[in-house]
Amino acid sequence: MKNPNKLKFFNSLTIVLLPKDGAGNIQKEFQDYPNNDPRIPYQDGNDFDAFFAADDWDHQAFGGVQFVATTSAALSRLRWDRKRVDAVAVDGQHRLKSLKLWMEGKNNELVDVEKPTRIPVIFLLLDDKVGFRCGTGSNNSGIKAIAREIFTDLNKNAREVDMATQIILDDRSIASCCVRELVTDSTCTDDDTLLPLSLLRWQEANNRFDQKYYLNSLVNLHLIVEDLLDLEPPTKEAMNKARALSFIEKASRQLGTGPQRRLEDRGVDLKEYYEKEFLDDDGDPTAPLTGIPPQFLPAATAGFKEHFAAWMLRLLRDFKPYSDLIAYARKNDLISGEFAQYRAQPKDHQFHLQKVLANLHGDRWKHLVLDQHDEAIEGIKGVRDSKGEQWAFKTIFQKAVMRLGKRLFFETPENERERLGSVDDFLKFMNRLYEHDVFRVLAPLQNENYRLWTFISVNYGSEKIKVASTSEKRILAILTLWYFASRYATSENRALSFDQENDEHVTTTEVLRYFSTKGAQAQWPAVHDHYQELFREFQKNSHLISGKSELAELSDQKQKQVAKARLQAVFDAGLRPWIAPQPVATEQEASGPTL
Repeated sequence: MKNPNKLKFFNSLTIVLLPKDGAGNIQKEFQDYPNNDPRIPYQDGNDFDAFFAADDWDHQAFGGVQFVATTSAALSRLRWDRKRVDAVAVDGQHRLKSLKLWMEGKNNELVDVEKPTRIPVIFLLLDDKVGFRCGTGSNNSGIKAIAREIFTDLNKNAREVDMATQIILDDRSIASCCVRELVTDSTCTDDDTLLPLSLLRWQEANNRFDQKYYLNSLVNLHLIVEDLLDLEPPTKEAMNKARALSFIEKASRQLGTGPQRRLEDRGVDLKEYYEKEFLDDDGDPTAPLTGIPPQFLPAATAGFKEHFAAWMLRLLRDFKPYSDLIAYARKNDLISGEFAQYRAQPKDHQFHLQKVLANLHGDRWKHLVLDQHDEAIEGIKGVRDSKGEQWAFKTIFQKAVMRLGKRLFFETPENERERLGSVDDFLKFMNRLYEHDVFRVLAPLQNENYRLWTFISVNYGSEKIKVASTSEKRILAILTLWYFASRYATSENRALSFDQENDEHVTTTEVLRYFSTKGAQAQWPAVHDHYQELFREFQKNSHLISGKSELAELSDQKQKQVAKARLQAVFDAGLRPWIAPQPVATEQEASGPTL
């Protein structure tokens, strides 16, 4: 309401009229009293009010309420005696309070641009003269009790629109607009670059996609986009000029286009627009900024497509576990065939389709059309596999991969991108680790008691995934160290080795030692920070790694030795696919030449 340039949409208020006695006490029902049906028009000279005095209209008066229903232009007239009737909001109480505070701040006066605004109101008239009837056998304890029941039903049973639906429909959320740039417009539609909606979990507000046929989840994509954009609209400080300008600066840096990274609408920059429309002549805010204004969202979405969408879609489609799933879906017509057509329907329609599919395929229709494909795709995901499930289909892993993608393909200056690698280079790296089962949740770690991902993102006792932001950070840390090690070796024109350090080889020990220094971060972003993050976690668990019961059983020096050794072992595990195995010496070679 405060923003004159914003489209107005205000949900209706629900008001119930409650009868009072002369002393102001709420009564069970309306009771007539003298002069409770004043004349119409109430004031002489009011032609509009006089219109409701016609005998043809349905005129009712009860307990201080006067109601006239006409058959002309669907008009009605409602008045009540405020001394004998209370108007109580049973739905929209906070909206009503905000309107009152807003009007008080304006001295109860509207400017011309505000006067056309209309607020819908539903009035509940609980009297038989206007058609209200209690249900047969109901225990009617009066209007107050009925109003309380209505209040409870409206507020207790109200359902917020779920997140998945908001993502599909919300045109005012930049994150939702950006997510829709990543997926096809409809189900049963394939595309060479976008994510097929038929393979996404889009009908429920759930971010998981590690079970069944799902390639991804709309809610998960929304969380990833929000994380990558890292925009926090100043909703709680909407009248804070500094916060608003900071938000605009960041939004322009992330989503602006052109050399100056500007967010524009018809040639007007977002910052210029804010200063003109939201500030007075003294530079003080007159209206709140709660996000990117609607007219700038198309430009922001275009910026997302330019800076984010292309590399995101490559990682979300061309990483081998995802491309394998898409290939299987295409081979078996899951994106546009009966599988997708059935899955796209609401449950009640699915019930009717079951008979159609049974007629076509017989009693085993569910297995043939649905279940066999769910099971095959779960095989790609490693579900029920003794080697463990694939990290690729875990939300915390995918978020870490996308954060690394942002660092490589958005934050890295153009003149550094060749050294840090292209999207193809990164995918080649990821695919190689995937093919060597490094990305299995239960991947082993050579010569260690605990598995590769234990302490990083898997609990040491239960071997269950530790779903937490700290796990996401540690996954990002080890992925970064692994990838940058491969790029470091490439930039040095040397091959990685476990034991050879010369002009042609560099040892993994030397690379990790270099990454542990602060100076390395100038060339390889965040490697020192990531090293420390993993080192601290391993030191904290060094007693478990070394088979002790309590951390106090190890000296500080021993804790660090154990942590360093564990980190080196984990580091080596991710680089082993790049290191050619050394040929095993024959017995004769091992003992030397025969004389």
